[in-house]
Amino acid sequence: MTARTIIEVERHENLQSFEDTFAGLEGVDEEHVTALRRAASTQPGSRYPLHDDPLAQAAYTAAALRGLAEAVAALQGNGTKPTVGAKAS
Repeated sequence: MTARTIIEVERHENLQSFEDTFAGLEGVDEEHVTALRRAASTQPGSRYPLHDDPLAQAAYTAAALRGLAEAVAALQGNGTKPTVGAKAS
C-alpha cells in the first residue's frame, strides 16, 4: 500500500467514526446526517469529500457545524434551532 492510500484509508475511517458519533448526538437528526452525505455528492459513489475538493470539504464542514450547533442548543435546553445568518448572543 502506498502512503497516499494509507492516508486516504485513515481519513475515511476518521470520517466514519465522526459520522457515527455525530449521528448519535441529541439534537442531530437524519436531516443533518443526510446533509453531510450530500455535501460530498460532487463525486458519484463517494460518501466523503475528496482531499483535493475544497468546495466539497467546505460544504461537509458547514453541514457538520450546523448539526453540532443544534446539538449544543439541545444540550443547553434551547428548543429553537439556529437559523442561517443568526447572530450568537
